[in-house]
Amino acid sequence: MAALRAPASSAVDRGHGHPGVPATAAPSALGPLLARADLGTRERLAASLQQSHGNAAVQRLASGDPLPVQRWQVNLPATTTDCGTVVDYMNNNSPYRNDSGWAKTRAQFSWGGDAAWSSGSGSPSATVRNPTVTKSLSVDMPRWAPANAGMSTAWANMTRDLRAHEARHEGIANGWETTLRDNLTNLTVYPSARTQPAFNREVQNEWDGWMGQHQSDQRAIDPYSALLDCSGDGEAESAPSTAPITGLDDLGDEAPGT
Repeated sequence: MAALRAPASSAVDRGHGHPGVPATAAPSALGPLLARADLGTRERLAASLQQSHGNAAVQRLASGDPLPVQRWQVNLPATTTDCGTVVDYMNNNSPYRNDSGWAKTRAQFSWGGDAAWSSGSGSPSATVRNPTVTKSLSVDMPRWAPANAGMSTAWANMTRDLRAHEARHEGIANGWETTLRDNLTNLTVYPSARTQPAFNREVQNEWDGWMGQHQSDQRAIDPYSALLDCSGDGEAESAPSTAPITGLDDLGDEAPGT
C-alpha cells in the first residue's frame, strides 16, 4: 500500500539555517543558541536542525523539560495492518478533526499587575507595576499500540514526527512568554480615568494585539502533514481529510481579575 499523509496541525518550515552555524553542527552545540536566540532565529535553527538531524533532535531541544502529553485513544484493533483504515479512522474520529487534525497544542496566557500612575496633573498615564505573565501549555496526541511490526514502526515514525512538530508550537509559546513579559514591563497606557478598571481595559487592548501576533506566529508553521507509511516503497498519496486544517487554536487572552 502506498504511504498516506496524515493531516496534523501544520507544515514544516524548511528555513535557511543560521548564519555561521554549519548544517552538520551537533544538536548539543545548537542547544545553547536556541536557548538565547530570538523567535525568528530559534525557528531557523530548529528548521536547520530538523533537516540535518531529524525531528527527534528538534523535540529534545525545544524545551528544557518535557511537557506532559495527554493522549486520546485510537480504538482500532491492534491487528490492523492497512494504513488507509487507520487514516480513515483518524480523520473521522479524532476529537480535533474539525480544527487541528490529529493532535492539538493549547497555549494560554494571562497577565497581572497593578497601575503605577504618573504624578502629573494632566491626562492620566500609567505603567504596569509588578507585571506577571502566566502560561499554560498542553499537548494532546493520539494513542494506539498496533501489534503488527510494520504498522508499529509506521505508527511510531508518524507520531514521532507529529510530536516534534507540536514541540515547535511549544517553542513559539515559550518565546512569547518572555516577549509578553517584556512588553508589559515597558508598556505605558493612557486610561480615560485614574481607576484600576480603566487601566485594565487599556492594558487588555494591548494584550489582545500581542495575542493576535502570537497566534500569527503559531499559524505560520501550519498546515503540516505527518506521514503514515506502510509501504516501504517511498510513494505517497494524500489521504482524504474530513475537515480543513486550521492549525493551532485555543490561544488564551484572559484578563486579570479586577
